[in-house]
Amino acid sequence: MKTVGRALLLLLLVTVALPAAGQRFSVSTDCLDWLTLGAINADASVSVSQNVSLHAGGALNPWTFRKDNPGKQFQARLMTVWGGVRWWPWHVYSGWWAGVDAIYRVYNVGGIIKRETEEAEAYGGRLWGGYSVMLSSHWNLDVGAGIWGGWKDYTVYSCPSCGFIQEKGGKVFVLPDARVAIQLIF
Repeated sequence: MKTVGRALLLLLLVTVALPAAGQRFSVSTDCLDWLTLGAINADASVSVSQNVSLHAGGALNPWTFRKDNPGKQFQARLMTVWGGVRWWPWHVYSGWWAGVDAIYRVYNVGGIIKRETEEAEAYGGRLWGGYSVMLSSHWNLDVGAGIWGGWKDYTVYSCPSCGFIQEKGGKVFVLPDARVAIQLIF
């Protein structure tokens, strides 16, 4: 009886270890984030099974434009970090996917369309899905869309540089999200 138990335990360990031996990694950058006034961004992932991958990433935009001219200053400064999981019905890094992420963002956006500027700390989650097109054995075009929402503590200023507070508080938010990324798989 002990031999059968040991054999079953060994079989279970080998079965669990086999997917780990074939782990694949990826790094990507989202072209849409780069269009947000040059937000530097990266996402790294690891496949943990044929249908599941874990992701973590971040984005940073430290730029303030026309800072020397307060009447025309604008910015979309942000620092964002996220981590999550994706489920792939067919195979990791190929075809359709659905995902969920936890997100934390600090931002200061204003002067772009109107002079009003919002500064906030936001945290919440993202639900989304997409499709990953294999361009070659190591390159993908990864496209996705979804929503992210949560809570934000915010302050609204009259302009990007004046410091006059118009509104301050906290509230629930829901925003659309999109991704068009170039992904390197190795």
